[in-house]
Amino acid sequence: MACIFIAIRFDEVFKKALVGLQNALRAKGVSGNYCPYGNLHMTLAFIGEKYDLPKIRKAVGEVEFEPFVMSLGRLGTFSTRSGVVWCGVRKDGQVAALASQLRQRLSAYGIPFSAMPFLPHVSLVQHPSRIVTEIDVPEASIKVERISVMKSERINGELVYSEI
Repeated sequence: MACIFIAIRFDEVFKKALVGLQNALRAKGVSGNYCPYGNLHMTLAFIGEKYDLPKIRKAVGEVEFEPFVMSLGRLGTFSTRSGVVWCGVRKDGQVAALASQLRQRLSAYGIPFSAMPFLPHVSLVQHPSRIVTEIDVPEASIKVERISVMKSERINGELVYSEI
């Protein structure tokens, strides 16, 4: 069964900067479940396995925003049971406002989504063998002009994210 989420997708330049961070983590001896190149993204709202795609598309279609530039920030961690090392963004007010507006539109259509507070981040590695956040983050920016309805599904044992 596929899971649905709404995300900001990245161009090749932005993804290569993120892969550089992953490589720096590996060089510091961090093993774990690294997010594959093709799956790098920023989740704005996670919906899950139960969804009404036409309603979701309608809600997403009503989100209006001026394009903005988003730049990589510092590394951080989630200290959940398994742990995550992630990269944040600088001056994250615009992306937070975008996520807030999206979540308001989803709520207006009665679409349930994860109630976790939004923290703008890109997951780099899950289940890290150790926590390392003291890495120089490269200068990398992307112009955010649209948001995408995405699905995650297992294909031949691999987790694959694709726009729908």
